[in-house]
Amino acid sequence: MDVAGKVAVITGGATGIGKALAQGLVARGASVVIASTSRERLDAAAAEIGGAVRAVVCDVTDRAAVRRLAEEAEAAFGPVDIVCANAGATTFGPFVDVAESDWDWMIDLVLKGVAHCIQEFYPKMVARGSGHIMLTGSQTAYAPDWVLGHGPYVAAKGAVHALAFQLRPEAAEHGVEVSLLVPAATHTDVQQGSRSRPARYGTSERGKMWMREGGAAPDPAWPMYLSAEEVAARAIAGIEANAALIATHAGMKPVVEDYFARILAAYDAAAAFGGEQG
Repeated sequence: MDVAGKVAVITGGATGIGKALAQGLVARGASVVIASTSRERLDAAAAEIGGAVRAVVCDVTDRAAVRRLAEEAEAAFGPVDIVCANAGATTFGPFVDVAESDWDWMIDLVLKGVAHCIQEFYPKMVARGSGHIMLTGSQTAYAPDWVLGHGPYVAAKGAVHALAFQLRPEAAEHGVEVSLLVPAATHTDVQQGSRSRPARYGTSERGKMWMREGGAAPDPAWPMYLSAEEVAARAIAGIEANAALIATHAGMKPVVEDYFARILAAYDAAAAFGGEQG
């Protein structure tokens, strides 16, 4: 897909990776609708991006709000060609401190927010026979015990990864492309996500995140951190190439290899146990 002349919708578009995606797409000639829960941050982002950009307040945990987003995007620029289901936040702390409301918010935001976007935009893409959907996953889904203290978030992102690979073959039959973005440590506002937590989910004390033994320090000074602009550039290149999976941090490969080696070792153990074959 050549993104020039296309219409894109980006959830979580007021800050971080979402805003950088909007900047990159507008610079390549796309018209972009950015969505977020904050009018203030949206207006600031739209002013900074400039060009063919519109800002729409939308809480993706609300299916009706996503429907209105789709309607406003089409009214502003016409049929939507690209959807970046990017909105996200996280909670902090060990499982013993996780509240039921934390689980509700993370599942509704990180997983169902993506599902709402698919339900609203995908059928129209199928009807037209074209379009691209990019789901923002997380490196934590491919190394879920590497950074600890994000249990509900990691669980929801793991489901998003499975969703992307489940959707892609079906979508391809209709001329629609699906990509999974897998970012790792990026300079964003994700750790300030509680400021966008809807009142119906209550409040939760911020806990901590930590690394399992042998992990690298997850602080902002860690050399592997990338800027949101670097991640967005790789994401847009992946969209244009119709990449099934867009990894952003090459340095994370050993961590992924360790995780998958443990999975494969379990199958080796099954083979050594004997009995059922194949």
